[in-house]
Amino acid sequence: MAGVAIFFAINNATFAQSTDRDHPTPLQSNELTGNIFQRNAEHFYSFTAGPGELTITVDVKASPPDKLAGFNFELLERNAATVIEGGGFVQGSNGGTDRVVRSVKLTRRQTIILHTTNGSGENSGTFRVRLTGSAVSGGISSTGDGYNDDNGRSNNNYDQERGYRGGADQLEVPANGTLHIRMKNGTTQDINLNRVRSISVRP
Repeated sequence: MAGVAIFFAINNATFAQSTDRDHPTPLQSNELTGNIFQRNAEHFYSFTAGPGELTITVDVKASPPDKLAGFNFELLERNAATVIEGGGFVQGSNGGTDRVVRSVKLTRRQTIILHTTNGSGENSGTFRVRLTGSAVSGGISSTGDGYNDDNGRSNNNYDQERGYRGGADQLEVPANGTLHIRMKNGTTQDINLNRVRSISVRP
């Protein structure tokens, strides 16, 4: 069923790269850059996207004069096991650049894992990953220690009543029905979701 996304502010703070498949680093924006130097090093990142077409553009640049920069990537389901898009291998050489572009159609809004692996050779260079389309949004934590559940909620954010606290997070509500809000002073508000285009919640 279609949903209305609730967006929280996303922190652009620097964060560590996760090597843990089960605890990917939430992306802070739709662009990721870094160095390619350690052979076979793999990292995992999370973000939310969809529904619609998601495009991932990966550029690499090798260090001159005679170095290689190899970089593998793929997009996975939230379980980090099922492949959404096989991605590909990008390699620059002798100070040159290379680019690979892949697109995938998403039928729903979901958490996606970006899995990257450096090449097996002597790497020296840089990479840039750009995510565009299908309402891409960043991760749910500036510290990189959480992940989204299927509704886009963070496993390390909680509030007093529901177990989730506010932060860089994203939720979904149905496109139809009534949103019932109960205030701390006891008053209530009802919102007809058929009339809602988007809902933004910011601290």
